[in-house]
Amino acid sequence: MLADAEKAYFKALEALKNRDYAAASGFFKTAENQFTDRLEFRILQATTALLLAVKEEIFEIENSRIEIEEISSYGKETEFRR
Repeated sequence: MLADAEKAYFKALEALKNRDYAAASGFFKTAENQFTDRLEFRILQATTALLLAVKEEIFEIENSRIEIEEISSYGKETEFRR
């Protein structure tokens, strides 16, 4: 029978396979105490955290809008506001 940490590790690997980085990160945290001495575990955990951070950053960039408003100044230089 598998320990809870081992189950979490396998669930993390399955979540990675499905590209669900948030779930994988959570499962890695659950398994962390038992597997922290294994290099491959630490690499997978760190890589998953990095992938999750990049994915969140891309989401923020894609969903942020910059609105530019042109203000007419009747013959003077045009001013732009964000």
